[in-house]
Amino acid sequence: MARVLARSVVKVAFYILLSLVVGRTLGNPETWMSHELASQIGHIVYGPGEVGADNFYDLYFYISVIVVFSITTVLYFLTMMLLRKIRSK
Repeated sequence: MARVLARSVVKVAFYILLSLVVGRTLGNPETWMSHELASQIGHIVYGPGEVGADNFYDLYFYISVIVVFSITTVLYFLTMMLLRKIRSK
């Protein structure tokens, strides 16, 4: 029981650490995301005429969180599959 709990804790810690690394590597979303795309998404989310500077900062934050956790999830699953394959040999 303790071994299963320890593995779960290590996996969660690895996921959090991996998400921090991915987030720091990507940097600010203003640098890697087009302003035109953010404007179009802002019109979809907030409606035309309602996109202000505060809404843009919120939108950049939400998009960066979604992108970071998506990339982290893919990398986590690939790493777990690789480790499973290495352990089975």
